[in-house]
Amino acid sequence: MGADLGSVFYIGLALFLGHFAGKLANRLKFPRVSGYIIAGMLLSPSILKVFPAVFMKNADIAADFALSLITYSIGGSLALRRIKKLGKPILYITLFEAETAFLLMVLGFAVVIPFFFGVETRKEVIHVALPFALLVGAMASPTDPTATLAVIHEYRARGSLTTTLLGVAASDDALGIINYSVAVGIAAVLVGGRSFNIFKLFYGPAVDILLSLSVGIVAGLLLNFLCRSIHREGAVISVILGTLFMAYGVTNFLKADPLLATMVAGVVVVNLTTNTEKMFEILEKYYEEVIFTLFFVLSGAKIQVAVLAKALALVGLFVVLRLAGKALGTFLGGKLSGVEPRIYRNLWFGLIPQGGIVVGLALATVRRPEFQQFAPLVMNLILGTTAIHELLGPLFSKMAIERAGEISHEEK
Repeated sequence: MGADLGSVFYIGLALFLGHFAGKLANRLKFPRVSGYIIAGMLLSPSILKVFPAVFMKNADIAADFALSLITYSIGGSLALRRIKKLGKPILYITLFEAETAFLLMVLGFAVVIPFFFGVETRKEVIHVALPFALLVGAMASPTDPTATLAVIHEYRARGSLTTTLLGVAASDDALGIINYSVAVGIAAVLVGGRSFNIFKLFYGPAVDILLSLSVGIVAGLLLNFLCRSIHREGAVISVILGTLFMAYGVTNFLKADPLLATMVAGVVVVNLTTNTEKMFEILEKYYEEVIFTLFFVLSGAKIQVAVLAKALALVGLFVVLRLAGKALGTFLGGKLSGVEPRIYRNLWFGLIPQGGIVVGLALATVRRPEFQQFAPLVMNLILGTTAIHELLGPLFSKMAIERAGEISHEEK
C-alpha cells in the first residue's frame, strides 16, 4: 500500500484490524493488548509494510491523545479519601515495590549496558550507560491494573490480598510517572556530555517537575470550575478533552513533562469534585476501548524487528530484574507494615502485568531529541517486555489469589 491513502485511512485500518486482533487474542486465552501489539507489528514498515513510514512519523498526535487521557485517569485514582482508606499496608507495599523495582533495574542495566554498547571509558559510562539505565529503570515501576482487575472479576476473588492487590496495582502508576520525571531530567543532563555538578544535575529536573505540577494544577482547577455548570455529557467531554490537550501541549512547549501535568490535573479534579462519574467514568464509557486499541496498534507498529532481535537478552534481563524488584519490595513493604505473611509472599505475583503507561513512557523518551542515540532500543525493549508481561500477567495474578485462598469456591 502507498502513503497516498492518507493518515485517516490508516487510523481506521488500525482500529478495524486491532479490534479483531484483540478478539482473536481473547479467544486464544491471551490479553487483548497482546493482539493489538502483534497486529501493529505485522502492519509496521519493518514487516508487511502496510503502514508507510510517513504515516508513522505523523501518528504521534494519536499517541498524545491517548496518553493525556490515560494519565488523567491514573490521577483520578488518587483521591485522598481513598488513599486514607487504603491504610498503611498498601501505602508501604506500593512505595517499596515500585522503588525497589526502579533501583534494581537501574543498577542492573548500569552494569550490563557498558558491555552491550561497547562502552569502555568512565566518561562513556556516565554519558551513555547511566542515562539509559535511568530511563529503563523508571519503566519498571508501573503495573497494569486492568489486567489484574479482569482476573479478580473472572474468579470472583474476595479477601485481604485481593483488596491490597487492587490498591497497590492502581497506585504504583503514579509513582512510575514521578520516577520517570526525575529520571528523564537527570538523564538529559548526563547525556549532554557537558561538565556538571550536583546542583546542575538536580536543578533542571526540579524546574521541569515544578512546571509540570503548575500546569497540571491550573488545568485541574479550570476543569473543576468549568464542569460544575455543565450537565450535557457531550459538553463535559469537550471541555475535559480540550483542557487536557491544551495542558499537554503547553507542558511540551515548556519542555517539561506532559504526562505528569495531565496526571496532576486528574489528581486535582478527583479531590475537588463530588461527581467522579461525570469527570472520569464518562471518558471510560465512550473512549477507553478506542483509545487503547489505537494506542497499542500504533505502538506495536513502532517495533523494529532487527533492533528487537538484538535486544532479546536485554528483554530477558528487564523481566527478571523487574520480577525480583517487585518480589523484594513487596516482601519489605509487607514486613514493615505488619501484614500477614500470606499477603506479602503472594502479592507480587499480581504485580506483573504492564500496559499503556509504560509504553507511553517509552514513546515520550523516543521523541526527545537528546535520547535519539538509543531511542529505537528503548522502544523495542519496552514493547517486547510489555508483550511478555501482558501474556504472563493474568496467569500469575490467578496464582496470587489462588495461593492466598481467595478464589470463590464455585470458580476453582
